[in-house]
Amino acid sequence: MARQSSFIKLEGTIGDVTFYKSKTGYKARQKGGVSRDRIMNDAQFERTRENIAEFTQAARAGKILKDAFREITLRARDIRTHNRIYSQALKVLKTDSFSNRGERKVENGDISLFEGFQFSNNSMMEATVYCPYSIDNGDTSVDIQFEAFVPRKYLAFPSGSTHFKLFVVGVGVDFEQGESRTEMQISDAFPLDNDELPAFNVEVSKVLDLGNHQFYALGIEFLQEVNDKLYTLNNGAHNAAKMILTQTA
Repeated sequence: MARQSSFIKLEGTIGDVTFYKSKTGYKARQKGGVSRDRIMNDAQFERTRENIAEFTQAARAGKILKDAFREITLRARDIRTHNRIYSQALKVLKTDSFSNRGERKVENGDISLFEGFQFSNNSMMEATVYCPYSIDNGDTSVDIQFEAFVPRKYLAFPSGSTHFKLFVVGVGVDFEQGESRTEMQISDAFPLDNDELPAFNVEVSKVLDLGNHQFYALGIEFLQEVNDKLYTLNNGAHNAAKMILTQTA
């Protein structure tokens, strides 16, 4: 770096030179940085290359999952859903105890860390759905069984909503091939009233013919009835969805 000696003190960038003010006066320095070629080939940057490789793996896995759960992200998401899926994928990747650093993969990690993932932090399942339910993880399907409940007492619903649906999405993923397949089941539309809703279930088939990893999510969608037709409410801003089960073959 160099000290600015002119009586005219500059701040900003001109060409490859940046002018700035520091605690010890006005200075100038040439733009610098390590070249991509050096990062990718110099032995001093081996750890950096390992990090880049794993960040890339996590980003790829996160995109596969986000795309596979498009049926949910169309209904329940926030502006950081994609980033949060990526961050969770990176945590899973770091649990891969079989691969060398720089070669770790999400598919070799503990995918149960995805359980509890909220697709929208603006409307979380625990703060939206209070009715009791159980999960029956069968050989060919996942069955969510809801006990009888009064909708207006056990659901935190937005103003203007008149009905709701509960849905279950199941996803089979082959991370290595970058492929996924989705199954979805949606309940009937139930009125948001004070009448007790009898026990019911929502069952989704497992995707058993693709990849070794399965993910299941439960969500709720609010609707508004207008002239005997049901419409989604506020672009899904109050809908909630959560990853409830993962499974590795």
